[in-house]
Amino acid sequence: MEVWLFDIMPWPYRQWEIPHPFPGSMYDRKLGKELYDGHLALYKRADELGYDGVCFAEHHYGTNSVDPSPNLMAAAVATHTSNAKIITLGNCLPMHGHPIRLAEELAMIDVLSGGRLVSGFIRGGGGEYWAYSVDIEKGRSMFNEAAELIVKAWTAEEPFAWHGEHYHYDVVSILPRPMQLPHPPIIVAANSAESLEWAAERRYPLMTSFSPTDQIAETFGYYRQCAREQYGWTPQAKDCGVSRQVYVAATDAKAREEVEEHAACFYNMLAAPAKQAQMASINARRYSERSFAYKSRAHEHMPHGEAAVWDRVQRDGLLIAGSPDTVIRKIREQQEALGVGIFMTYLPFGSLEPKQAMRSLDLFAKEVLPVIKKD
Repeated sequence: MEVWLFDIMPWPYRQWEIPHPFPGSMYDRKLGKELYDGHLALYKRADELGYDGVCFAEHHYGTNSVDPSPNLMAAAVATHTSNAKIITLGNCLPMHGHPIRLAEELAMIDVLSGGRLVSGFIRGGGGEYWAYSVDIEKGRSMFNEAAELIVKAWTAEEPFAWHGEHYHYDVVSILPRPMQLPHPPIIVAANSAESLEWAAERRYPLMTSFSPTDQIAETFGYYRQCAREQYGWTPQAKDCGVSRQVYVAATDAKAREEVEEHAACFYNMLAAPAKQAQMASINARRYSERSFAYKSRAHEHMPHGEAAVWDRVQRDGLLIAGSPDTVIRKIREQQEALGVGIFMTYLPFGSLEPKQAMRSLDLFAKEVLPVIKKD
């Protein structure tokens, strides 16, 4: 099994005081520089310790992330690492006015990293559409067209014109070209039926998270069913990955002592009234009626606020925290239930600072990583 470090770069300071959107008056520039240095140190250390990949996400305006550009972080990390895959998970395609610019930037990262890029395409959450004033009802068609255009820009041997529904170019001929042929691997982060079908049709590996284990099992089940019955192929374990918050300490009790408060900050942040109201109005237009019809019950996102008690988030598989033996057992339980060949350790999260997360990263690499990579 491959193990990736998944980090969305949360702002860990005074989270409970900061509204959404994050006002500039509450941003501390000195802490901002320290935070970036801390995350860069985590990525470099993960590469040294034998993680198979490091992942970067895209979010805007909130304490949940100070990484609005996964490509900038990926380029920086590409020049400070040697072995780990450089994974953008991912670029929110509808948020970018020029897919050609994305194609060029991603090709540059592939060259800078010596051919280690894995390019994740995502449609984006409601917060991203709100931040960039993009019509979420056009999001799916924008995503589909942008993804097709990027792949063509990477692979076309001659200049070409493109005039689609959303994007128009009289000529496209990008430089540089990716090192990997025919192009860098593409992965998709998704959980709606429409997106699962889209990924299955193109044989793109599926990554997912943020729901209880039994519901994610249904997501992978539908993806595999679509691939097999509609498109004539069978996804393997290497085509499926899940992200979970992971924290390792010497004992279960010590892990809880060290991380429970930080995890609570993460789930309480989701419950912020302004963010809840914003997301409710946007997400109502994000999915069709059939988006989660393949599930046996109503779709569940992560719990938030008082509902996100320690026992529940552990029971649902959202957070895996404990001794090395406990973490190995719980990851193996997820692997068995989901059939995944890629496990993304989501760290840090909530109010956990990179320097605190480093302890878990090191212990995970020493005691857990050698065991589960053999599975």
